[in-house]
Amino acid sequence: MEPLTIISLASSLLKAGPTLIKTVGGLFGEKSSSTAIKVADAVEQVSASLTSPEAQQLKVEQLLKTLSPAELKQLETVQVELAQIDAEREARQLAHQETIFETGQQTIRAGDSSANDNVASCRPNLAYISMSATAIYVVGMSLANAWSYGLGPDMAVAAFLISPAGAYMGLRHREKGQGTAS
Repeated sequence: MEPLTIISLASSLLKAGPTLIKTVGGLFGEKSSSTAIKVADAVEQVSASLTSPEAQQLKVEQLLKTLSPAELKQLETVQVELAQIDAEREARQLAHQETIFETGQQTIRAGDSSANDNVASCRPNLAYISMSATAIYVVGMSLANAWSYGLGPDMAVAAFLISPAGAYMGLRHREKGQGTAS
């Protein structure tokens, strides 16, 4: 078997864990099940005895090299099913995150279009307060530094103060880059 196949197989097995390996191995008959149990037990021992992920990977690769070609073929079938399970899990997590984001956006939109003036003006007012506080802080600390008092404005504090205004104005670069901001 090719070295890259063994490396990817070892990585998949370590990521899945012993319980999932045994469960998926049982789906493909008795031979696959016995191979999966044997490998799962080894993965469990390796995970318990070694703390470094690199060392775990190397140990599982060494174990896989000792298996027969038939056992490796069975494990490749198990690996395909593990990859499908992992892809489904990731898709569900992404759908969940998207639902949470969309709910938050609906709440913001509902607040902005509220009939109650206090609710509708809350976010713009917070943005004005944020910009004003940032300007006062930066100018004040800069002037103090000019007259040899203090070290000047701390950019971490200034970023904290300006963040509500930035969010209100849509300066959410990371979210926009990921395609999660509207």
